[in-house]
Amino acid sequence: GKLPKENPIPWRGDSGLQDGSGLPDVKGGLVGGYYDAGDNIKFGFPMAFAMTMLSWSAVEYPQKYKAMGEYDHIRELIKWGTDYMLLTFNSSASTIDHIYSQ
Repeated sequence: GKLPKENPIPWRGDSGLQDGSGLPDVKGGLVGGYYDAGDNIKFGFPMAFAMTMLSWSAVEYPQKYKAMGEYDHIRELIKWGTDYMLLTFNSSASTIDHIYSQ
């Protein structure tokens, strides 16, 4: 997706800005989320697990993240992943009859 201006990694650029565009039943596109293992595939289960573990650690140890100055950062990372996961769900569909994959 489109990286924020405060992105601390200078060599990292925007990625997949057209994911899901042009598909009639994909609302808002499929931009965002995290690739798996350095390739160009976004797997739902590993991403959901990672967001769960990040969230759990932020709930259990907020003082540690705050002491390192990373509390807002971890919340942004979690939001990036969970916002993407919400885009992948079509709540208006009465049945799930197909999936999209890369």
